Amino acid sequence: MPEICLSTKTWRSGAAWFNQALAQAIAGAGGTIAYIPPLSLPEDREPHHPNLTRIVISRERVGEGGRMARGLASLRRIVTGTLSTLAQRRRTRTFLFSIPEPLLFSLPLFALLRLSGARVVLIVHDAEPHLWRFPSALRALERAALAASYRLATDLVCLTDATRDALIARFALSKAKLRVIPHGAFATRAATPIPGSGRLLAFGSIRPNKSLLEVIGAVIRCRRAGLEITLTIAGEPLDTRYWQLCLARIAEDAGGFDLHPGFVPDDALPELFSRADALVLAYRDFASQSGVAVLAALAARPVIATAAGGIGELMGEGLACQPIANPDVQAIATAISAFYGQPLQTWRDAATGARDHFERALAWGPIGECYLSLAREASDA
Repeated sequence: MPEICLSTKTWRSGAAWFNQALAQAIAGAGGTIAYIPPLSLPEDREPHHPNLTRIVISRERVGEGGRMARGLASLRRIVTGTLSTLAQRRRTRTFLFSIPEPLLFSLPLFALLRLSGARVVLIVHDAEPHLWRFPSALRALERAALAASYRLATDLVCLTDATRDALIARFALSKAKLRVIPHGAFATRAATPIPGSGRLLAFGSIRPNKSLLEVIGAVIRCRRAGLEITLTIAGEPLDTRYWQLCLARIAEDAGGFDLHPGFVPDDALPELFSRADALVLAYRDFASQSGVAVLAALAARPVIATAAGGIGELMGEGLACQPIANPDVQAIATAISAFYGQPLQTWRDAATGARDHFERALAWGPIGECYLSLAREASDA
């Protein structure tokens, strides 16, 4: 009989990697767990353990078929996931949600589970979404629904202190309801030395709060000042209009950029990271943990970054980092120049030390034990 049911809609990219590793860690810590997402991509990321019961639900379509076909596929995922989760209530009391279905569907599910006497533990990756779903005229309604999800949950798990503080400040939540459990370290291949290639990397989903437009402007400014650098951009554009603005700016100096828009598969990551001297993370309005920053640390790559959200916390723990004072063109350009003003070996030593530290500090074993302890505390309550 599973002690925990972990339900999520994710099946690829960083959010899915987190949930796959978490399910494996809870099982490895001795907890019995039912894991309910779509089949992982790639499939070799699927967690496997004798303590883990795997329940596969439908995937949505990503860029395949017409609008109606995609909508029906998403609805099928929602229905199969919701019914599969409810079916576990006969055997399970603690339900863990990480990147659940849209609020229109997750709120009734949370309410039904609470009414049945179940514990609902919600992992809060972001206090507020980076991109709201509804138009601005309906923003208050969407925000109220988000607040309701936080209040319906029995417990909220945050990945950073910054997320916890944002929840308290923006939603007036009780600190007693919140617990901070860190984001674990993603498994990576053996790290390679920083090459000194003059190549920087902007990796991950493309959205306005990552200040990619300003990063592009800063790279152009540095190149015009004589610094021989290029920027690789790899990730899915989440805002088409914003990406078009980025492309228009890139056109001013196309030779300074290497573009890989779209989903980045696992097998492309080693080459992307091995060719880069550092990652640029000029985030703003950000309180969550950056899976990209964690990935950079484990790949022995420094970051050129703002101290936003969890990135600032990682910096405090020893992340190899050239700080960006503000996410504007001038400050980013200054930080890039300062990074390349330091000896390459200095950065190699700092990045290697950071990798060794975070492999220990963000190990999934103790993280799985924390979630299992929370579930067992809830069961005893």
